[in-house]
Amino acid sequence: MNLATHAGLIAGTSVLAIASTGTAGDLDSVIDGIINDSATISGDDAFSMSGLFAYGFNHTDADSYAGGIGSAHLTFGGAAGDWNWTFNYVLDGNSGYYGDGGQEMRDYAIWQEMDNGFSFGMGNVKSIFLKANSIAEDNTLQINNTQTGTNLEGRGEQIGFGYEADQFRVMGRAYDVDGADADGFSTEFRAEFLAMGSWDDCNCFGCMAGSESTLVIGASMSDDSLFDGTSIDVTYKTDAWAIHAAQTEADALNWDAMTVQASYFFADSTMAYISYEDEDTLADDLDIGINHYYSDSCKATLEI
Repeated sequence: MNLATHAGLIAGTSVLAIASTGTAGDLDSVIDGIINDSATISGDDAFSMSGLFAYGFNHTDADSYAGGIGSAHLTFGGAAGDWNWTFNYVLDGNSGYYGDGGQEMRDYAIWQEMDNGFSFGMGNVKSIFLKANSIAEDNTLQINNTQTGTNLEGRGEQIGFGYEADQFRVMGRAYDVDGADADGFSTEFRAEFLAMGSWDDCNCFGCMAGSESTLVIGASMSDDSLFDGTSIDVTYKTDAWAIHAAQTEADALNWDAMTVQASYFFADSTMAYISYEDEDTLADDLDIGINHYYSDSCKATLEI
């Protein structure tokens, strides 16, 4: 159990979205959109930029405060014709919730989404092995990632595909791992079944009061060049409550862990959360905290 008290502030603001073609409209509406976290000018080719800035400290039993828990990075994205693109630049050298692998250019990708639900692309992004690592950093529950999330993040150069239907979706990735395989590739696959609810409500582990009930069951596998393992998870949300549970085994890292995360919105803008992790080779980890959302793009976290 982590006995230190952590506090942090995380803010992400959509700065600007413009287009290379189309009509800008009146300036007042564009400025108003920027202030309210979004500004869009219609057109075929679009560009956007957003920033995430996080800073925290911990208070130990010795009454000392240590800073440096945080991250600052900018994300750029856009579309050109049928193709989407994005890249993420780390500003301060701190990895934040997700690691950066020592790279200033952390994530980058190009991809295409087709009308029939199929998508494909390439780039350097996080592994799809863990459901918990698909959550955007500004939507995460706690300040730091879980031990399982940190050790099995698996970011790397890859090509991938996805297919989404009304009640199921599948994803696959092939990684460039020179020297690990004779063919130089490692693969992983993930499938999810939406038993109830909407895919739009599957991007975080929180649930606002009055939200529809959502139940997602997922499973993933990876070959021996990456993690050589499997992960099975369940996520359920209903009316201010959310719970996520996962059982993960990765033989290549001798990793066997059970993770349970739950949250409850006890006020319109404030949630309490708990995260528990039981890993065979490490001590159990328990985090309890509160998130208060000042807006869609700014929250404060107090964690024990």
